[in-house]
Order: sequence, then C-alpha cells, then structure tokens
Amino acid sequence: MGMRTKLFALAVAASVVFGQAAAAADLGGAPRRPVNDEPYSYGPAFSWSGLYIGTHVGYGWSDVDWQFDATPGISTSHSGSGALVGGQIGYNIQVRQYVFGAEADLSGAWLDGSTSCPNPAFSCEHSFNWIGSVRGRAGVAVNGNRTLLYGTAGVAWADVDYTARDANSGVQVGTGFSNTHVGWVAGGGIEHMLTPNLTARLEYLYYGFDSVTAPPGALGGSPASLDLNTQTVRFGLNFKF
Repeated sequence: MGMRTKLFALAVAASVVFGQAAAAADLGGAPRRPVNDEPYSYGPAFSWSGLYIGTHVGYGWSDVDWQFDATPGISTSHSGSGALVGGQIGYNIQVRQYVFGAEADLSGAWLDGSTSCPNPAFSCEHSFNWIGSVRGRAGVAVNGNRTLLYGTAGVAWADVDYTARDANSGVQVGTGFSNTHVGWVAGGGIEHMLTPNLTARLEYLYYGFDSVTAPPGALGGSPASLDLNTQTVRFGLNFKF
C-alpha cells in the first residue's frame, strides 16, 4: 500500500471517530445527578402507639404480719421469696414524646416463706399461687424515640395459701386458709425497642394488699389477722402489632 493510500485510510478513520464523538455531544450523553439529589435511605419509624402482647419472668419478695386473737398484742412477721412467670397485654398512645397506656398482667408465682407463730409451738407459713394487676402507664420516649421511661399504678390481686403447723411434728393445724387479696400496685420501668415491633423491658412493682382475717379453726383455735405486701422485679418481652 502506498503512502497516499495510508494517509487516506487514516483520514477516514479519524473522521469516523470524531463524527461519533460529535453525535454523542449533540445528544447530551448520560445525565449526571447532582450529589445533593442522591437518594437517602431512612431507618424504620419507631412508635409506641398500638396494641402489644408479651411475656415476663421475674423474682418476688413477700412479707406477712400474723396477729392471733388468742395472743393480743403479740404478732409475728416473716418474709418469703421466689420466682414468677406470666404474660401481659396492653395498649399505648403516643403524643409527641409522651406515651400513655393501660396494661393487664397475670403471673404464676412461687413465693413462699415461714416462721414461728406468735405461739412458738407452731409454724406460720404462706405460699402464693398467682398475682395479677390492671394498671395505667405514663412515660416519656427518649433516645430517638426508641427508649421509654415510665411509671405505672393500678389495682392488684394475689391468691395466697396460709397454713399453721405443729413446730415439732410438721402436722397441719386447722383447715388452712386461702384468700385472694385485693390491693394497689405502683412502680416503674425502662423499655427499649429492639425492632419496630419487638421491645424488651425491666420493671419494678410494689404491691400493698388489704388485711384479711382467717376464721377460727383455719389457722388455730382463734381468728388470725393477716397483712401482706409484695415486691417484684421482672424482665419482659413484648410484640407490638
């Protein structure tokens, strides 16, 4: 191929390349998106409003004062302790960072204790069957709306068995006495959203129950006055709908 032919071929190739570049420039090419127009990915919105249901485990401490009519002016007090397991259901409404709600809970309880009765020849014992409450809740959401600090108060019930036994033989004295106490409960806790639908909480509750009287023959020959209070610490998980 001669020199003239080579030069002609190079000229044709150059015209093709520059022609395509000019056409692309005329079409504008691929549009460039400004940096400030890049899409942002937002995390899920955390809200406390709605229905929830959950479960809890915990530990409790009880205290009982015994007073027998046969020994006026002489009383005895003893404590008990044990585990509890149960569930709760509730509903929250959130207004800005404030959260208001209501909750009902029920726990199977294994709190029991014993001590000498006012007459040391006998042993006074108590054992919980279950404990429950219906409470209002009010709190404030912090930490980007994911953590709730709250107080709670309401009405409580506890079903308890009372027994008196011969201190030496362990034989039960009387028929025994079972009662479902009614009282009040108050406390507080902290609850955190692990996900938009799953929360974990740590909660303290104090229960003050009414004083009741066991009839003659139940815990001995004379009536016995029983005064009960209880404290619990519970860890719970809730699923929010």
